[in-house]
Amino acid sequence: MAQFYQPLYIRKYQTGLVQDRENFILPEDAYPVLENAFVWRERIKRKSGCKLLGRLRRVQQTESLGNLDGAGAFSGNIRTIFSLESTGELEPGSVVITDGTNTWQDNGLGVLVGTPAGTGTINYTTMAITLASGVALAALTIDYNYYPGLPVMGLRSQELSNINNERLIAFDTTYAYRYVNGWQEYIPGTTWTGSDFNFFWSTNYWVDQNNNKIFWVSNFSGTSGDPIRYTSQAATAWINFAPVIDGSGNRLQQALVMLPFRSRMVTFNTREGPNLAGSTQYRQRIRWSAIGNPFSDASALVTTVNADAWRDDIPGQGGFLDIPTAQDIVAVGFVRDNLVIFCERSTWQLRYTGRSIAPFQIEKVNTELGVESTFSMVQFDTSLVGIGDKGVVECDSYQSNRIDIKIPDLVYKFNNSGDGPERVQGIRDFQQRIAYWTYVKTGENIKYPNRRLMYNYENDSWAIFTDSYTALGTYQPQSTLRWVDFSEPVEKNQWESLDFPWSNLPSLFPSIVGGNQQGFVEFLGQLGFQTGATNDVSLTITGITGNTTTATRITSPNHNLETGQVITISNIPTGTPFASSLNGGIFSVVWITANTFDLYVYNSSVNQFSTPQLDAPATYVGGGLISIRDNFKIQSKKFNFLETGSNIQLGFMDILMDTTSDGAITMNVYVDYNDTEPVNQYPENIIQTTNAPDTFFNTVIPTYSAVDRFSSKEWQRIYCSTRGAFLTLEFTFSNAQMNGNEQENDVQIDSQVLWIRPAGRQLARSR
Repeated sequence: MAQFYQPLYIRKYQTGLVQDRENFILPEDAYPVLENAFVWRERIKRKSGCKLLGRLRRVQQTESLGNLDGAGAFSGNIRTIFSLESTGELEPGSVVITDGTNTWQDNGLGVLVGTPAGTGTINYTTMAITLASGVALAALTIDYNYYPGLPVMGLRSQELSNINNERLIAFDTTYAYRYVNGWQEYIPGTTWTGSDFNFFWSTNYWVDQNNNKIFWVSNFSGTSGDPIRYTSQAATAWINFAPVIDGSGNRLQQALVMLPFRSRMVTFNTREGPNLAGSTQYRQRIRWSAIGNPFSDASALVTTVNADAWRDDIPGQGGFLDIPTAQDIVAVGFVRDNLVIFCERSTWQLRYTGRSIAPFQIEKVNTELGVESTFSMVQFDTSLVGIGDKGVVECDSYQSNRIDIKIPDLVYKFNNSGDGPERVQGIRDFQQRIAYWTYVKTGENIKYPNRRLMYNYENDSWAIFTDSYTALGTYQPQSTLRWVDFSEPVEKNQWESLDFPWSNLPSLFPSIVGGNQQGFVEFLGQLGFQTGATNDVSLTITGITGNTTTATRITSPNHNLETGQVITISNIPTGTPFASSLNGGIFSVVWITANTFDLYVYNSSVNQFSTPQLDAPATYVGGGLISIRDNFKIQSKKFNFLETGSNIQLGFMDILMDTTSDGAITMNVYVDYNDTEPVNQYPENIIQTTNAPDTFFNTVIPTYSAVDRFSSKEWQRIYCSTRGAFLTLEFTFSNAQMNGNEQENDVQIDSQVLWIRPAGRQLARSR
């Protein structure tokens, strides 16, 4: 007797991503693929978009272009004249040149407009400029802003005097920055010599002579690198810090980690010697100062010092101990009243003894589990979590355990070449109760992190995001943010047309931000500032090679894009080459090199991005920016009736989703272990007699209301009468949806009802 369809109700999502398990034995709410979507508070949400806070930039004022010959014309290159970075680009509209009588103002379109007369040109990418004037020119000076284009190597928090207020200090490999009406260099005059994988460590401890909190920075970059430096919130200089540690005149030159602990400054994995160039690295060393004042040398910020604060040969002052292992100290963090120390393959803790002669002792916690990434440390309430060579490791100071049992082999897919372990960064989002880690996926021709591992510690679920961030941090705006404070100001009459809801971001609200390999810093999606579904710009275009027979080629240094990703191009100055053909366009990329890719447009006849974008050769003046249009993929377990020895038949499905204005997603259905050819898509759903697709099969799930009334949620029904030994459901965007408005809408799945029944004995081959 035929059985009626019975509902399989899937709700209260908890399990999330589960990898390296047989898919047919997973729970109903487990997903072998959960990409750019995650389980959050018993629902499945598509990853939010990221909004631009700003690009790291330098503001240069009244610099001399040199003396002229009085001929009334000038040509030169700002990059060459001022020895700027090869990756640098001028900020369109920021250039002003004057000789005291004549002034040329950059109009943002590649033209320098002269006052009272004259004209000129400017290329924002190459930084070449020309000037023409009908009168003789005197010595020229220039104001300009430029983006160095260097990777973000630190987003660190500097404590300010008022309570619950921290200033975000950003670092790239050469400069420090703070955010004041856009990013500006923080304390100009000091440069850094970091690499593109040595991140900046910072901590806050003690006060200067004006009672401002001291901000310490260490860039563990070797004998040719930087000393430890400190400053305070009102200071105008960085001060080098190298205290004397013994009677021979040796000094503490560098430290991987610095932390205040039990009223002492404690350093880990140090470089020590008479000077930095001649220093020796002590990889297992823990060195501390005397209780209280850690300064042994007076400076413009600190006048009260303890000359012997770090001396290890004077009882009661400084001291050190070495962990009895050959492994490097890699990461350190607090758990309750102890310091947990992770070496490469072991875990230790530093305990306070209370004795003035030997105030600390070291104890081993675990002999097998350690951490490889200094900045992977994420502080939880009662534990410390980091990324090791064997897994995601949690230590509560008494024991260390892996917490990634649902994804046991993922860490083995992290790229260990190209300094991959050092590039991992972690952070905790307190409001969403989520932790993130950036990493480089192995097997890609990519240098910088191109994945973000998401851990929802509220329900112990995981997901993977396909985005690129080199550093993570927390930003607290010093005043309530307004529309005009963002990268693309919004007029009042445009508010209602925006693609994301506005939730006013109050002053001092801690928002998670990420910086990338080109110096862009973005808000990561969260509740305090609802970023919506789409991404803001996050990459720059430094070159465009047009061709009328082959695809247009884009140059974007270390773009981190992969073949098949979809992007939008904007901001090429109006009226300049490529502006009319590329601005606002949606393209799929084909990876060529780490710095270049080709553009293809959507071809509706084959539902593919297969048509090359063609442009005539021309000179690109710069200014172009790239936004990434993320897809998502939610792939279910393999549903079955193995317990009864039967095949499974799906009749139809109901899915409860948030309502959007014009959104839709695609559902693919796979039978058995064929996970590449969905049976509800052409050509698998072809009608043999007509050779046409069977339109009874649903592939598109609309997320807009089906009736003429407002409802924040709607049940959507999908028909796909299919049977086999196993059935797999996949939710994603099709190529057509990636090219359309559908991609710009949020996706949230609250529950599903699968109407299924047993369908004959197993292994029966029918559809």
